[in-house]
Amino acid sequence: MGRVGLIEDAVILAEGRLSVFGAKTASCILRYANEAVVAVLDSTNAGKTAEAVLGFGGAVPIVASVKDSLKYKPKQLVIGIAPIGGGLPPEYREIVKEAIESRLSVVSGLHYMLNDDEELYDLAQKHSVKLLDVRRPPDELTVSKDEARFLPVFRCLTVGSDCSVGKMVVSWEVAKALRKKNINAQFCATGQTGMMLSGWGICVDRVISDFVAGAAESLVKKVSDADIAMIEGQGTIYHPAYSGVTLSLLHGSCPNIMILCHHLGRTHIKQYDVSIPPLKKIVYDYEYVSAYTHPAKVVGIGLNTVDSDEETARKACIELERELNLPVTDCVRFGPEPLADAVFKEFKQWKSVWKK
Repeated sequence: MGRVGLIEDAVILAEGRLSVFGAKTASCILRYANEAVVAVLDSTNAGKTAEAVLGFGGAVPIVASVKDSLKYKPKQLVIGIAPIGGGLPPEYREIVKEAIESRLSVVSGLHYMLNDDEELYDLAQKHSVKLLDVRRPPDELTVSKDEARFLPVFRCLTVGSDCSVGKMVVSWEVAKALRKKNINAQFCATGQTGMMLSGWGICVDRVISDFVAGAAESLVKKVSDADIAMIEGQGTIYHPAYSGVTLSLLHGSCPNIMILCHHLGRTHIKQYDVSIPPLKKIVYDYEYVSAYTHPAKVVGIGLNTVDSDEETARKACIELERELNLPVTDCVRFGPEPLADAVFKEFKQWKSVWKK
């Protein structure tokens, strides 16, 4: 039992969806904060462990119901999915109510605000538990003041070929690897899962569109005394629904460099009939649009090879390195060091010419 970020002695709700992509929030919490998780709720896998189902997460047990989880003495129910649209699935509502009635606080990263739901709010008040809507943005946000580019912190933004390709994982892993080099690298969360893990940030996809760049700027300003800000990217510039968030985050944070993230084998934007361009074209496009406000180059590729065997994954990394002349790695499978080394190299060059 323990606490990591906003997660403390939690039951992770992933009913019927426990997989790397089906329950992205649950997966990342189990990968990086399993010491703060006492159980996973998924009746379709009850009796197994997280490790058995996902390949990571250790011996965290999977249970069939809130009632079955109580023997592990949880303090929270964490909603472990991040569906398109961010709604609360109807079949999850009764589970959330049971958790509240069992005196568990509820942590949600959905667009659906639990505190705005009169029934759930009243029930939480009755049982003296908290409803934490991680995606609710702070009230004081405003437009960008174009200040990020002048801050004394080196900024690296993860960008993607699509949603759910590993931008948060790469940002987290590279920041951790940089800290091992005695570099003060701070992870800047821009999504609900990153916020749950780090304990701070802003879910930029919930922010008023005019204020998204300002939100990104405010995150960088909060870590301006660090050496490096590893900024978690969102969406992709090719996305028919989310490209506005991607561009605002890019222009508001004014990165010095970028790391491109891609899911090996994915050819189309998830759940849309939109083709993903070749990676060489994606690198060019991100460098082109970043230059509108602040020039930044792509210095490496974070390749998500979760669906591939190790031989295929390693071969893909080698071939892409040759094609793009950039370091390529799966941070989870092969380690983040090639990307951390690339970031560190650029940081040292920037620091040598930086004028306060």
